[in-house]
Amino acid sequence: MSEFNEFNQLIQLLKSFPSISQKQAEKICYFLINQKDEFINELSEQITKLRQSLHFCKECQNISLNEICDICANDLREQDKLCIVSSSEDLQKIENTNTYSGLYFVLHEEINVKKNNGLNKDIVKKLIEQLKKKQFKEIIFATNWTPNGEATAFFLKNIIKEILHNASFYRLAVGLPINSALNYADNETLSQAIKNKTKY
Repeated sequence: MSEFNEFNQLIQLLKSFPSISQKQAEKICYFLINQKDEFINELSEQITKLRQSLHFCKECQNISLNEICDICANDLREQDKLCIVSSSEDLQKIENTNTYSGLYFVLHEEINVKKNNGLNKDIVKKLIEQLKKKQFKEIIFATNWTPNGEATAFFLKNIIKEILHNASFYRLAVGLPINSALNYADNETLSQAIKNKTKY
């Protein structure tokens, strides 16, 4: 029946969300089906508004209301330091520690080792443009302590070394165990990891 096809199509779409399993997607589907039209319309409208009002910063690719985000537009930030993160969520997590005062670049993904998927070429190109424009002296890799995060940091380090010959490279350190995701670390752990970053 066509209604079951549509139900399954929605489940597959929801499963593409981060950390959403088959059972969780089914729960969300049943929840949505049982809601009134007003709720569904408001949800759809809010998603549309979100897409229309938010942008990706032209310099760091962070989510922003403007073409240039508040961090990149702030001349008081340390302009010679760049922290490379996997997501805007990770960026905000680091900002909440009040430990780092340099600039960022958001990848919005990591290399997928199992699937042998590399980084988006457009994102890598934008990163290279920023590296040439700013001539950073310090690069911090704040990707996750997982095989994917490590592969991403290693891949980018080799690219950046060819552009910034005198830059120092660092990796977040103490407090972050192997196979850990950055967004699960508490502020104190993450703060210590930033303060005790190691040469990479």
